[in-house]
Amino acid sequence: MLSWVKEGLGELAAALFGILVFLWWVGGPGVTAIVWSEGERRLALQFLAAWAVVTALYFVVSWLIRRARRA
Repeated sequence: MLSWVKEGLGELAAALFGILVFLWWVGGPGVTAIVWSEGERRLALQFLAAWAVVTALYFVVSWLIRRARRA
């Protein structure tokens, strides 16, 4: 019974993480487009640059974590 609960919570966490990642990928350029259309070009570019940096850091950190687990 406890293993079922652990498995269920693991699946729930994976689903929530997947939804969060999907919203992150769609939301970054989406917010940039909305801000750009309002005439705030500089703010839109700053937001897109910050979004790109956070995304790149995510990939680097996830790669480092995978590498550390294998070692």
